[in-house]
Amino acid sequence: MARVIVLLLLLVFSPSFIQQAKNLAVADNQLIQTLCHNSETPETCMRCVYSSKNSEKADSVGIATIIVNCLSDLAKTLVGNLTQVASSTTDKKLKTFCQNCAKDYDYQIGKKDLISAKQDLENHKYDNAESSVVEALILHHTCRKNLEPYIRSSLFSTEVAYYIRVYDELSEAACRVIEKIYV
Repeated sequence: MARVIVLLLLLVFSPSFIQQAKNLAVADNQLIQTLCHNSETPETCMRCVYSSKNSEKADSVGIATIIVNCLSDLAKTLVGNLTQVASSTTDKKLKTFCQNCAKDYDYQIGKKDLISAKQDLENHKYDNAESSVVEALILHHTCRKNLEPYIRSSLFSTEVAYYIRVYDELSEAACRVIEKIYV
């Protein structure tokens, strides 16, 4: 008898639960679009956020955290790519730049600044989180500046140049989203 009642309740309430879930998904999509459209490159921001399985239930802090996670993933990718370029080039200056940048992306950016940003987001220290993203971006800009002449030449793959550009775009998006949290 209890099973029948539970089954009937589920059947009666299921349509409303389904509708509420759809409304929640629409609301989350709206939040993602609104926050990402505050950045200069909303398409890159949304591509990053929607790539996460956590995007469906993310609030503003969750969206910022997802973007910082994308930055961490990019930093890891750049470590591998720059290490590959350093090991295959005969240009000593390029080799040194790539080795130094790979170290920065690995340790300072990936294991310090971006981890601090995530922790600060969790602890509601949004100003500190943004500062950590900016600190990582400063190192990224130094690497990009040193590598710029090589990026424009045939010594660099378009893939590495693409990841460097996307890192710029997502850093700016992360800062804009974090600013919206504490403004």
